[in-house]
Amino acid sequence: MSDPQRDSTSPQEAIDLVELHASAAREPVKLWLVGVIMGVMFVGGMFLWANSGGFSASVYDPARSVAGKGSGSPAPPPDPRMMSRRLYMQNCGACHQPNGMGIPGTYPPLAGSEWVLGQEWHGDNHLVRVVLHGLQGPITVEGRDFNNVMTPWGGVLKDEQIAAILTYIRSEWGNSAPPISKEFVAMIREETRGRQAAWTQKELQEIPRQVSPPPVVEPAPTPVANLDQTPRVP
Repeated sequence: MSDPQRDSTSPQEAIDLVELHASAAREPVKLWLVGVIMGVMFVGGMFLWANSGGFSASVYDPARSVAGKGSGSPAPPPDPRMMSRRLYMQNCGACHQPNGMGIPGTYPPLAGSEWVLGQEWHGDNHLVRVVLHGLQGPITVEGRDFNNVMTPWGGVLKDEQIAAILTYIRSEWGNSAPPISKEFVAMIREETRGRQAAWTQKELQEIPRQVSPPPVVEPAPTPVANLDQTPRVP
């Protein structure tokens, strides 16, 4: 046990302690300390301003290529395959899964699917119709039966986005089929304009099979002669 006499503080000692605290409270803050704090805050603010990218989410997008700082060269165009994969993951991945295997008994697989590859009676036009207007009722995929409803995407996705997604799934997970052109998607969209109901497998089987033509490759721009250069006279 502690000694009460040793732990006790005399009245005079208590008064001296109070006066010491009061004098410390009255002492002004050192100007050099204020300067150090303000300097640290200024440097930290400048660092955030220079490296935050305006707090834009695109700065941290791994799929976006950005030119090196101070390089003076424009950023290279984004990778089309990466953009297509992103579209697939945003709009299709939840049901058909990132690996294209779907959900057994609920959502059919895309990997090895005759619907995707355009095999047997299936045509590229059938695949585009399904994406534009949706699909309902029983269907057969790789010998397995499914009976669910697929959401129509024609009112959400543009022609080039649908073409990018379909081209992606036809070349992913071991699939190998020609790309779908945006012109082909636009043609099917025009042919089916005004349709509201989702397609059924029976309806699609009655439509003649069509194949998407190769995508149109835009020619490279022709170099323009330097108009400021005066031709030499021999």
